[in-house]
Amino acid sequence: MKKIIIPAALSLILLTGCGKEETVVCTNNKKTFGVEMNSELNVKLKNSNFVSMEMTINAVLPENLLSQKETFIKSFEKQYQGFETKYGVQPVVSETDTGAKIEMKMTADQAKEFYGSDDTKATRKEVIEEFEKQGFECK
Repeated sequence: MKKIIIPAALSLILLTGCGKEETVVCTNNKKTFGVEMNSELNVKLKNSNFVSMEMTINAVLPENLLSQKETFIKSFEKQYQGFETKYGVQPVVSETDTGAKIEMKMTADQAKEFYGSDDTKATRKEVIEEFEKQGFECK
């Protein structure tokens, strides 16, 4: 009997896995008033449930605006300053050689708060469709 139960249990674990985890990568590149905004989102899913999201935005300033880099950084800091209080998310704004970078990470609970949802269920297809509506290209 043990000979049947052990292989059956192992087969079940191998077939179902410990939970399918996948990452959807979405990018968006826009240019406004000469400033390039290059965004990348990494959305982690496990068993069709949202787990976390990491976002990076690189603002690339044209040569004639590099002298105003500090103004752009302060503007980004002000734009995201309420995120920690409101959503528990702490965006990090930093200076780069070509402008500024904004990075933030969200857990499932923080994303529910941010998006005003009480559900973390999301298939890969749904995530891709949602971010493509917002102008992103996803893989």
